[in-house]
Amino acid sequence: MFYFQRVPPKPRKRIIELSVTKRLTFWLIALELFAAYAGYWALVFYIGTTAKQIGGTLQDGSHLLLVLNAGTVIGRVITGYIADKFGSINTLAVSLILTVAIEVPLWMTAKSLAPLYVLCTLYGLISSTFISLNPVIVAVHFKDIPLSSVLGMTNMFSGLGGLSGSLSQGAIFETYDKRMNFTNTIIFSGTFILLSAIATLVLRAHVIKKGSDRRFFQRV
Repeated sequence: MFYFQRVPPKPRKRIIELSVTKRLTFWLIALELFAAYAGYWALVFYIGTTAKQIGGTLQDGSHLLLVLNAGTVIGRVITGYIADKFGSINTLAVSLILTVAIEVPLWMTAKSLAPLYVLCTLYGLISSTFISLNPVIVAVHFKDIPLSSVLGMTNMFSGLGGLSGSLSQGAIFETYDKRMNFTNTIIFSGTFILLSAIATLVLRAHVIKKGSDRRFFQRV
């Protein structure tokens, strides 16, 4: 209804481009996405339960989730401007590291609703950058291959990460945290987001090594 075809699509011989699996860049992006999605959703799923455990109400949990989601809207827009200036990979790496630095201490030590509102605000603004920046990174580094195929293949790892991460968080909360706190769940989430940051930093080093400009501090 709102879309119409401007340019006819190019003929496609295959849907899955197996040639990208021979590139280290692809696997680093896949690992970064898998780990980010595995760790990202913990706060989204359990912020309401956290609020209730420290004396809040279900309505407080809904408000916190609303703040978090509103932050992601603003964060994704601002991220685009920052990435244009400093580079998508640089911005992504810094945002993932900041996400861990914000999530783990604030969530683990929260004893009232005030720290949770601060956590949700900052987490929303900073953490969701990997959702908006990864398509840009894929488009820049796979110009010779149909973008839709590469995005589909990398998004497969996003789905696997989100599914396995969510199931694992539930099992950890049930088995190790005994539904009494979120210590092990927080550690699980922070560990995977940190792994995503490490994969991004390795990707950055790999991209710089392949290029003609070997300077460490550059827009990537």
